[in-house]
Amino acid sequence: MKSQTHNLPDEGYVAQIVQQVRNESVVTVNRFATGLCHFVYDVVTESGQSFVVRIARPENQALLAGALYWHQLLKPKGVPLPDIIYSDTEAAASPFPYMILERLAGEDLGIVYQQLSKDEKKVLADEIAHIQKITGTLPLGKGFGFVGSYNSVFFQNKWIDVLYASLNRSRKRMQAIGAIDSRSVDRVAEKFDKYDDYLSQVKPRCFLDDTTTKNVIVHEGKLSGIVDLDFVCFGDNLFTIALTQMSLLNTGFDLDYIDFWCDAVGVTEEQRNVLQLYTALFCVDFMSELGQIFSKENTQSVKSEDVLRLSDILGALLNQI
Repeated sequence: MKSQTHNLPDEGYVAQIVQQVRNESVVTVNRFATGLCHFVYDVVTESGQSFVVRIARPENQALLAGALYWHQLLKPKGVPLPDIIYSDTEAAASPFPYMILERLAGEDLGIVYQQLSKDEKKVLADEIAHIQKITGTLPLGKGFGFVGSYNSVFFQNKWIDVLYASLNRSRKRMQAIGAIDSRSVDRVAEKFDKYDDYLSQVKPRCFLDDTTTKNVIVHEGKLSGIVDLDFVCFGDNLFTIALTQMSLLNTGFDLDYIDFWCDAVGVTEEQRNVLQLYTALFCVDFMSELGQIFSKENTQSVKSEDVLRLSDILGALLNQI
C-alpha cells in the first residue's frame, strides 16, 4: 500500500486499510462531519463490528504519535479511552499515518446535550471532573502548554505565555481573512494584568484540554468514553471548562453542565472570574476560525450573523471580568 499515492484519503482508501488489518470486507464507510485537523471515518465491517479510523496528513504525523503516547499513560490509570486496534503512526506501510480504534457507543456531548436531564448533566460533569483529577496525577510538566509527550520541545516557560500564544494565533487568523476586527483580541489581552497574581501561580499540571462538547462520547445519558486525545495541556485545568462554556454559549445551550463541573472541582470566586477571562480568550479564538479551511476541502464563508453573535458574547464576558 505504501507505493500508492493519494492527494487526500477517501472512503476507498479507508476500506482498503481496514480490510487489510481486519481481514474482512467493509460494508460502510462514512466520514464524521466534525474534526478540524484529521480525516475521521466511521467504518462497519461484514461481521457487524464498528471501528473509527483516524487519518492524519503526513505533516500531522506527530499528533497521532501523541495519541498513542498519552493512551499508554492514561488508559491504565482508568481514563476511559477506546481500545487501539491497530496503528501505523509512522506511515511505514501507508501513504498516511493512521489509527484504527474501537467505536464507542454514542455521540459527542454537543449533539445530545439538549436531550440530557439535569441529573444526567451533573453525573457527567462529576465524571469528567474525576477524569481530569486522574490526569492531574501524572508528573508535572517541565513547562506549560500543549504537547505530544513529556519530551516535547514546545513547552512554554510561563502559563501566561500559553494565553498570549492563543491570542496571537487568533490575531493572525483574523488579519489573514480580513473579515473581523482583530482589536477584539486586544480587549481580552488588556484584562490579563488584573489576574497576574493568579496566572503566575498556576502549576504545570497535566489536563485534557479538549474534553468539551466534542470528544466526550455520551450514550443513553451516560459517559461512554473520551476520544481524539492527540495531546494534553499543562497548566490550569479551568481552561477546558472555559472552552466547553464557550462552545455552549456559541450554540445557545444552557450552562447547567458548567455549573455542575465548577461545583465538582470547587471553583472559587476568583477562579470564576478567571474562567470568564479564559472563555473570552476562546471567544476570539472562535471568531478567528470563521472563514478558515483547516481540513475542510472548501473555505467557509464568514457570515455576519456569526460575527454578531460572537461579538455579543465577547462583550458580555468582558463586562463580567
